[in-house]
Amino acid sequence: MTLLNVKELQNLDKSTYTLIHVLPEEHFNSIHIKGAVNICVYEMSFFDKVKELNLSSQQNIVVYGDSNNDLDAKAAAGKLSQLGFNNIFVLEGGINSVKADLELVGESQALNEDQLLSLDDKTYEIVEQSKLNWTGQNANGKHTGEISLNKGMLELKDKQLNGEFIIDMNSIKTLDLTQEQGASYLDAHLKSDDFFLSKLFPQATFSFKNVSLKELPYQTSINCILNGELSIRGISKKQNVNALIARVEDKLVLNARVEIDRTNWDIIYGSSKFFKYLGMHKVFDTIFIEMRLELK
Repeated sequence: MTLLNVKELQNLDKSTYTLIHVLPEEHFNSIHIKGAVNICVYEMSFFDKVKELNLSSQQNIVVYGDSNNDLDAKAAAGKLSQLGFNNIFVLEGGINSVKADLELVGESQALNEDQLLSLDDKTYEIVEQSKLNWTGQNANGKHTGEISLNKGMLELKDKQLNGEFIIDMNSIKTLDLTQEQGASYLDAHLKSDDFFLSKLFPQATFSFKNVSLKELPYQTSINCILNGELSIRGISKKQNVNALIARVEDKLVLNARVEIDRTNWDIIYGSSKFFKYLGMHKVFDTIFIEMRLELK
């Protein structure tokens, strides 16, 4: 692999090299260097599409991505090397470095950078039938299930996030047991006064105010810490949720995995912090909640 600047590219005879735009099709359609072909480095079909070009292993190939800071073109060069190509060049600075020197074509020539999350001031509400997945454990194993949200919203105003999610505690459902194995019995136990007492406290809420996105809110890693209050059984305690919020077209998708110490809400059944001689009735204090919420 050899780095190539825009001046060196201009000095090459166009008939002696193949120019490959390695970003997704929508990026290519928006803007690309005239004469380039599009083979996205992120797709599993990258190798097959390169082979379809029927190029000699000695053919000069120039690949480019977005900018110096990205690994897209270098990743493509590595894959081309695996295919046996010997003359691979990476255009330094990608397409952002050649705007003043090369002819660019495309539908809009406006790049939609989706690396960082960008939100407009508006209110988003969860779609119907959104659910949370829970896991509870003891020394012998674990049980998993789901629980439904009645409603939820996330509001952005002046770059601050506010939100509230309301959980239907009567919707607790065990998924890893059949009825014959005792799923209904466990559901009833979780709704009883040993755990969530859903007859008297049918809802739990998580709310937060004036929360900011991280300084660099990447869309593939934790980009927001929701510092809020979780209310269960009428007791409110501070709870942080490390969230990954991503934009998918006109929707937001909120992903998170939360560890909750149930004893903070006086749910102490089977906890050795409070009881002795529990034997087989020990239940670990931590509950794990996983969520993927779509908001529109």
